Amino acid sequence: MPKVLGFDVCRGKIVCCLLDKRPQKVSKYYLENNKYYHIENNQSGVELLKVLSPDFAVGEPTGIKYLKFWEKWLAKIGCEVSLIPNQALPSYRQFLGLPDKDDEADALALACYWFDYSDNPRKFVSRKDSDINVLRELIFRRIFHEESATKYINVVHQDLGYEFPEVSTVKSPRRILKSPAVFWRWLADPEIELSRYDDLYADSCGFGLSVFTEFNADIVCRLGEHCKIIEQQIDRILLKNKFTEYIEVFEEFGFGLPHQAILLSQLYPLERFYGPDGKPEVIYSVGKNSGKLTKKPLSLRRVRKILGVAPTRDWSGGKRRHKKGGSDLCRLSLWQWSFVRIEPERSRLKNEVGDYLHGIYLSEKQSGKPIAKVRRKVWAKAVEIMFNKLVDALR
Repeated sequence: MPKVLGFDVCRGKIVCCLLDKRPQKVSKYYLENNKYYHIENNQSGVELLKVLSPDFAVGEPTGIKYLKFWEKWLAKIGCEVSLIPNQALPSYRQFLGLPDKDDEADALALACYWFDYSDNPRKFVSRKDSDINVLRELIFRRIFHEESATKYINVVHQDLGYEFPEVSTVKSPRRILKSPAVFWRWLADPEIELSRYDDLYADSCGFGLSVFTEFNADIVCRLGEHCKIIEQQIDRILLKNKFTEYIEVFEEFGFGLPHQAILLSQLYPLERFYGPDGKPEVIYSVGKNSGKLTKKPLSLRRVRKILGVAPTRDWSGGKRRHKKGGSDLCRLSLWQWSFVRIEPERSRLKNEVGDYLHGIYLSEKQSGKPIAKVRRKVWAKAVEIMFNKLVDALR
């Protein structure tokens, strides 16, 4: 029998339970078994992991930074690592009769999970391509730096209100793959001579730039350079041949580099949304409301769900509710894209896709529907068109 390691990731260590078979009474095993391993992130911990030598390991995708160390070491010793969805463990632990949450109970439940579901890949988080893993990490790094820079930019603009009011409302955003704007470099470095701002500053009615403004502007510049490096690495990944068809479709929709990266990180490879026959899965069944034979494109539904444009049903008795599901990041990207490239007449996407989606936006808006519903309709239709184009491109 294979040795299965359930591991719960903590800061600086993992709590593990090693099983070679599933206990018949898990709750009893939990109370009687004292063989739980607290393995620390150090050399002795790595040596203990080698001694345990598991064939399979199961964990949760929480604490990604803490998880990464052990994922790499488990792979290095030849152990196959699987992750389960975040929402799966609490209900499964209850099912096993382990109502109290602690690290040992989680580790035991994770090990048992493999014995129950190892033959069902959909019960596990799909393993990402190595380039996609790097891409996801770069996306989150870029978001972190952009959000950090925004905070410093706001502070500088507030201080400029009395230090140098003539430029306190200047908008100088950094463009994708570019260095910070010259305005921020001028604020950060007194040595830089720029007549446009030097002349304004000489005649300013403000009270003079403080060392804090110079310091904060320097941080904005450094964060901007970090983002530029990250975007260059993202760009190199997107240029790889295996992503060519995806990027061509994304460009047809007018998605920029950051949005292309976010969508690709969720959609690649598209085949994982297909049915067992390797084709887009479509079934026909009697509709619950209509009572008629209804076409149900399951692969498209999975794509919509993961991109955050399909709600999760929460029905009970006469109560009818829907919750948001899928990626918040993708949903935000689609909102930004539609707000800039679909809704405005002046800057909208000028091609067949843009015309069609803009037409939907106008007709839905003119019908008096709330703008939030109008946008969700546009997103859902955009994802449907994008999915069909990707299917055709990958044939």
